[in-house]
Amino acid sequence: MASTSTTRLALFKPVPGSSEPFRASDFNANMDKIDAEAVAVDTRLDNIEALNTTQNGRLDAIETLNTTQNNRLTALETTDNNYDTRLDTIEALNISTRLTSVETVNTTQNGRLDSVESINTTQNSRLTTVEAWNAGSRLTTLESQNLNSRITTIEGQNLNTRLTSVEGVNTTQNSRLTALETAIDGGTP
Repeated sequence: MASTSTTRLALFKPVPGSSEPFRASDFNANMDKIDAEAVAVDTRLDNIEALNTTQNGRLDAIETLNTTQNNRLTALETTDNNYDTRLDTIEALNISTRLTSVETVNTTQNGRLDSVESINTTQNSRLTTVEAWNAGSRLTTLESQNLNSRITTIEGQNLNTRLTSVEGVNTTQNSRLTALETAIDGGTP
């Protein structure tokens, strides 16, 4: 007579051919172990089902998010294709050669600007010299000399009439000098 037990639940079982009797108490003990395991498994299954419900909701949310992200990725791919086309167009514009030309012009303009800045420095020092002459105060001095009234005084001296008289005397003297030269040496001055 020989018996053994199962690995997991330790159920009693007779070894076949050993004439080990199978007793009702062994049967009841085995059923109690199976029942206890079934209750434990049932509780675990209930937990798994509840977790499955929660995870199912979470998976639905992930699938919705996946759909949204897929749409966004499709839009980005379309935009990327547009950008790629635009970049191809820009690359075809031969911008490097054009930039080199602009840089050459820039170098020339830089030299010309250096020249202008040098002239500007010279002009700045010349302007500083002119500003130092204090022309404003010199003009104020001239204005204070009452030149207008002095000119009015000169105009009041009737110089035009006096000059006309002098010219008349000069004409007379010129005629007299000519007569004298003619009398002295025959008119040779």
